[in-house]
Amino acid sequence: MSIFGKHWKIGGLIAGPIQRNGAVNGSYSIIFERENGAALESIEAIDWARPSVQRLPVCREGETGLPEGYGFDLANIEYHHGGGYFVATVTTAKQYLGDVTGYQARIEELEGQTAELSGQVTAARTKEAELASAYEEGVESHG
Repeated sequence: MSIFGKHWKIGGLIAGPIQRNGAVNGSYSIIFERENGAALESIEAIDWARPSVQRLPVCREGETGLPEGYGFDLANIEYHHGGGYFVATVTTAKQYLGDVTGYQARIEELEGQTAELSGQVTAARTKEAELASAYEEGVESHG
């Protein structure tokens, strides 16, 4: 019988609750029970740099999980023999944004528009200078 319940699936492995380690920013403790297939090797095998994290139906809405879009470093794993569970401590490593090719294309499009508008501004300033020069020349000649 599970002590902690099945709250999350991380890298294909069932996990119980996730708690933020209050004193240390970016540090989280995750409970993995042997009863749910957890073993030292299976916890270490999770791709912590880009973990797939899924909330399971029993997990209450608003329950703390791992922050989305981050990779993690596996800092420690403790085994509690009496309860048959592991506590994995992870720390945030890098933030990743997933597939950003659409954003990159939009940035390139906007950079092209910026260059075009910059050219138009330069042309307008040149025309403005020519008009100012012609105005001065006209004023001086009709004085």
